[in-house]
Amino acid sequence: MAPPTPDDGGLQAIVRQRLLSDVFDASCDKCPGWMVLVVDNPALRVISSALGMYELMEKRVTIVESLTKVRAPFKEMGVIYVVEPTAENVERILSDFPGGKKSLYGDSVFLYFLSAFPDDLLDKLKKNRSLMKRLKTFTELNIDFLAKESRSFHLDLKSSLSMLFTNNPSSIVDKIVSKLVTVCATLHEYPHIRYPNDSPLCEEIAQAFHGKMNMFVGSSPKWWYHGMQGHETRDRSTLLLLDRGEDALSPFMHEFTYQAMVNDLLPINDERLSCSTGNGKKDVLLNENDQLWVELKGKHIADVVQILSDRIRDFVQSNAGAVVSKDSGTSLSLSEMADALKKLPEYREVMSKLAEHMHIAHECLGILNKEGLLEVSELEQTMATGQDENKKEVKLSNVLKTLEEVLPTMPADEATRVLAIFIVSQGGISADTRERLFSMSKLSSGQKRAILNLERLGLTIESTSSTSNSKRGMFNKFRKSARLIVNSKQIKGDSTYTYSRY
Repeated sequence: MAPPTPDDGGLQAIVRQRLLSDVFDASCDKCPGWMVLVVDNPALRVISSALGMYELMEKRVTIVESLTKVRAPFKEMGVIYVVEPTAENVERILSDFPGGKKSLYGDSVFLYFLSAFPDDLLDKLKKNRSLMKRLKTFTELNIDFLAKESRSFHLDLKSSLSMLFTNNPSSIVDKIVSKLVTVCATLHEYPHIRYPNDSPLCEEIAQAFHGKMNMFVGSSPKWWYHGMQGHETRDRSTLLLLDRGEDALSPFMHEFTYQAMVNDLLPINDERLSCSTGNGKKDVLLNENDQLWVELKGKHIADVVQILSDRIRDFVQSNAGAVVSKDSGTSLSLSEMADALKKLPEYREVMSKLAEHMHIAHECLGILNKEGLLEVSELEQTMATGQDENKKEVKLSNVLKTLEEVLPTMPADEATRVLAIFIVSQGGISADTRERLFSMSKLSSGQKRAILNLERLGLTIESTSSTSNSKRGMFNKFRKSARLIVNSKQIKGDSTYTYSRY
């Protein structure tokens, strides 16, 4: 698993470097004074995922403003626009330069667009003389995605799943494809494309991506890609397209890694989590800038608590030794030693971060115990694997009996997940069984409809005696062989990891 790089902050560092050099350094070279940065919401999210306000100020950006809001004029300053290439955004930019003394900004205008700029909008820009005489730069950045982690990204399309599986997904497919092209452009990848031959949706995206990627390569003579002549340190990559129907179970399962639990159980909003501490409420940013988060996020919650406990104990002991050596000849009580430790700045910083994560981990565990999610998870694991924690095959009648016992008292959100897991893992159930389970649960009509709509993913929701468990998906063949995750510290009979069998 080699690329991305630079050195090796990964994709986030690549985006950061591109923004600094191609946008802000390039603008600084052509405008000696302070500048205003004007963005739309998608561009703000792209920039915020890679840069902080301090870094922008170092590039002589004095204020960041929203393109969609009424803005005060800064007639002596240059302006940097970073926006999506839409007709609405172009109209707003043009309205900033009506001509004469009414223009909002000074003599230096820099236009940067997140993705390819449509030709029909270019004519509109050219007709505005007030803007054209100020224009210093017009650039397609090809950074229309969020680099949230060093080796992962997302396209910031929150409603895409429901739109993709409608009767006419063409509009969202076009957006997805355009954004994917900017990912490949940023990474210098011209990938081979692979997809399951039984997925019409993946085929549609593959064909559209192939066309747009070829168009980008043809119109960008200076752009290079890995595997081409002169850049042969490695071969072309492969873009693997899978739709949600390939693994519909995983999103419904309760996962016990740290990052998954935080996002599932706590009110986190775009990496920001509000925590209650001894000093009141505190906002915590859980992202790549928090090295402890980066280290722990993929670990099982039990391991996270153990690691944090060990770190806190070791840190206190090592620093306590340092305090004692400073006061050699003086006998310190435990309370005096604790007070002395708290005065060490490095102690406060490190202990604050350790305590922060310990608090978050315990909050997750508190919700887990309060809502009885361990018992729910055991049921989920049994349904998904077809085996209990002792690896014994479980009869369908026993699973149904358990469901009938727990569904009447289960919160609606949990019942939705459990019923979805049951139906998907069985490759569909009879209509009578489904309606009986629905009637004894607290599901709303919308939640029932959501379960039925899983059929749009290519899954079998209703089975008959003649229907085989033919659930589509490349992961289905692994479902029966799913086993308990083995941990080096695990001993026979330890149930810590039995809730992560699937």
